[in-house]
Amino acid sequence: MVHRLSCLSLTWILLGLLQSLHGAQPNFLFILVDDLGKMDLSCEGSTYHETPHIDALARRSMRFDQGYSACQVCSPSRASIQTGQYPARLGITDYIAVNRGNQPGKMDSKYPFIAS
Repeated sequence: MVHRLSCLSLTWILLGLLQSLHGAQPNFLFILVDDLGKMDLSCEGSTYHETPHIDALARRSMRFDQGYSACQVCSPSRASIQTGQYPARLGITDYIAVNRGNQPGKMDSKYPFIAS
């Protein structure tokens, strides 16, 4: 865990240095897909699914093939990605179903969205 945090910190420092050298913000494309496993992509060896556009993007881009998901279901993972907090801290530990009555209340302002 400490190693992952160190790598993440080093990555942010290097990105900050690159930004200051070039004067422009780097471009990032973050793709989050529900119910898609790594081996479901043809660039990862799938022969069942055909993903030519993702394959082309993968060939032209830098790929990060090791990662960590905060939860095995989508809603807590999305909340974690958007706020940078663990899902339990946000009170979102299961998927949010429209008809199940587990809609979260207003997000606490001490956990702003990363994009803001």
